[in-house]
Amino acid sequence: MTSSIYEVFEGQYRRALELVLEEGVHRNDRTGVGCKSVFSISLEANVSDVFPILTGKAMYPKTFNTEFLWFINGETNIRRFQEKGIKIWDAWADENGDLGPVYGHQMLNYNDQGINQLERVIESLKTNPDSRRHIISLWNPVQIDQMALPPCYLYFQFFVEGEHLNMFALQRSGDLFLGVPYDMALFTMILNHVAEATGLKPNKVKMNIVDAHIYDNATEQVKTYLDRPIQCSPTYTFKNNQVKLHNYKCGAPIKCSVAV
Repeated sequence: MTSSIYEVFEGQYRRALELVLEEGVHRNDRTGVGCKSVFSISLEANVSDVFPILTGKAMYPKTFNTEFLWFINGETNIRRFQEKGIKIWDAWADENGDLGPVYGHQMLNYNDQGINQLERVIESLKTNPDSRRHIISLWNPVQIDQMALPPCYLYFQFFVEGEHLNMFALQRSGDLFLGVPYDMALFTMILNHVAEATGLKPNKVKMNIVDAHIYDNATEQVKTYLDRPIQCSPTYTFKNNQVKLHNYKCGAPIKCSVAV
């Protein structure tokens, strides 16, 4: 059962890659690299007992565990990543390692007005679980120009289903090969964090990507990944705001340069 649940997610992900390669519209983009894009792709994962991590290529728990702590603490400096040897934000940070009021900052201190959206959502889930207003917004037009890069994921909404908690995430833009797998990992950790705080059980994560794309410099790497089989899925535990994977087996890493 565990394997079939997991293959649903990775199967969706692989079909999304194939769709972009086969039907994507070639577009120029801000990076100058060029990409193929399609409009609006949805991916869903049941995360009640398995973690939605790719197995056709290696992913690194150190990266998404570090990113989650950075996000959940509202940090805007990349020092935490640098201390772990993780370079995913190096190209955008200034000489002091700052990114501006991005992501977790907007969640914990929206518009620098002391509005803690995370605390509000947790409280509303406890007191009014049937509400349709369990929302966190990371897109702040007032401060966009102060950000090194506008947020790719904009919006989270939570949905209580009995004793289970689901989460929806909206992305304006998603680099399917490099970024989206780590986004799904991050969203799963956010769901686990909120579920733990509310006494609910994490259930499903669904993400919608408005502009889902593959950069031209990743085309061959995507084909290499698609030629590989899906392997057994890992179960996981979430403790102290960190994920530990159990029996994670995967293919070799596939290197690809980030388009900046």
